[in-house]
Amino acid sequence: MITKFSVLYVGQIELENVGLGGTPTDERRYPNERLIEAFQTAKDVAQLMDEHGYYCLWTAEHHFQREGYEVLPNLVQLSLWLATQTRRLKLGCAFNILPMW
Repeated sequence: MITKFSVLYVGQIELENVGLGGTPTDERRYPNERLIEAFQTAKDVAQLMDEHGYYCLWTAEHHFQREGYEVLPNLVQLSLWLATQTRRLKLGCAFNILPMW
């Protein structure tokens, strides 16, 4: 029986004009002010998961993804921050590229 539930969050922002007739991925360039929305979403998701008894939030990292998805550049720092925002939730790095710092 499954007793532990987890979620994978890859760090996307709310995208508009996507799909078959939308702006092609390689032509989308969101400013930093939009890309940082992924961090607030990560916090909201983590807190909601913590409240509802989820086991682990997994994150995936990619650098310089200006098209609006997979915009989390440093999972170690993100996880440290999320740990201060939750009580019981475990945090995992599903994919961690060598940090650029």
